[in-house]
Amino acid sequence: MPREERRRQLLETAATVIRTEGTDALTLARLAEQAGVTKPIAYEHFGTRAGLLIALYRHFDEQQSEAVHAALAETARTLDDAVAIVAAAYVDCVLQAGPEYGAIAAALSASEEMSDVRQTLREGYVDLYQAALARFVLDPAAVSRPLLLGLIAAADGLSEAAAAERMSRDEAVDALSRIMLGALRD
Repeated sequence: MPREERRRQLLETAATVIRTEGTDALTLARLAEQAGVTKPIAYEHFGTRAGLLIALYRHFDEQQSEAVHAALAETARTLDDAVAIVAAAYVDCVLQAGPEYGAIAAALSASEEMSDVRQTLREGYVDLYQAALARFVLDPAAVSRPLLLGLIAAADGLSEAAAAERMSRDEAVDALSRIMLGALRD
């Protein structure tokens, strides 16, 4: 199997292990066993358990970024369109990732390496959202990094609430859209 295809298979298997058995059950040895490969293959791809968890986290992030890019390019004609796309993509990514997304973040929360990864990913979202939203506001400078970081924090909270079934997906998307529009129209 080609290297990238094997990596994708290993990441999907790891997500299944987390979903069915929890993050504590996920080790490189367990991953290799479940994927039907030898341990050295799992170690070659990820190096450590933390490396595997970070790769999973990045995998979910890449899916979200791809969805946002595609939707924005296809249908964003107004600020309302762009905000609706960004809000829905953010919430949907967390929901599609399932409980393993939160479990992965929690498992790595004490890791300095994970903190760096999360910061890098957040900065990527700030850049993406700044480019996507600035073209629809009168003063593009108003779409500042601090504002976008705050909106991303709101997106995290609402997405996690929807994933925990404390609110519906539609409620989370609507609330996030309203927060974003309110902040961007001031």
